[in-house]
Amino acid sequence: MSINAEVLRNFTAKTLKSWNGYQLAIDNSCGGEETKEKDKWFLEVLCEQMTTSRGLKAEELEEWLSNVLYHDFDLILEDDSSYQIAFFLLEGFGYIKNNNEAGLQQLLSKLPSDEELAKMKKESVRGAENSDEDEDMEIPEDEEEEEDEGPSEPRGPQRQVVVDDDGWTTITKRQ
Repeated sequence: MSINAEVLRNFTAKTLKSWNGYQLAIDNSCGGEETKEKDKWFLEVLCEQMTTSRGLKAEELEEWLSNVLYHDFDLILEDDSSYQIAFFLLEGFGYIKNNNEAGLQQLLSKLPSDEELAKMKKESVRGAENSDEDEDMEIPEDEEEEEDEGPSEPRGPQRQVVVDDDGWTTITKRQ
């Protein structure tokens, strides 16, 4: 059972591209001036981590992912996406390891298309811009009650980005 490194790399790259929290970190240069280089490095070491770790479990890969994000991208994800990505990556790795092209293609079909990713990114940026505006606006008392009822139509991804005074970025689920 030899691993096709190019197939693994392409699969892993597509998976990372679909990971909203990670992509927000890349787009916001959470890794500093070297974020783009770190992004390329991360892809390589992630592939290496999966191929060299025998019996790797999703919880272990999740912990590894979280450590890399914390130390190299100053990022804490509290939205459970690290586990979901770890599980997805290991499932795909199993298909690659067993040369199961049909299983891998079926798994890849669960990822959003490039068009869907572009739309989600646009909505995420628009949502961030709106939340910045909302913080500066005062809501008249008579309108406060209406807002408590919640929005009438669903908004973009249900994530909240918080940057603390030290520059650490945390992405959490919105309440």
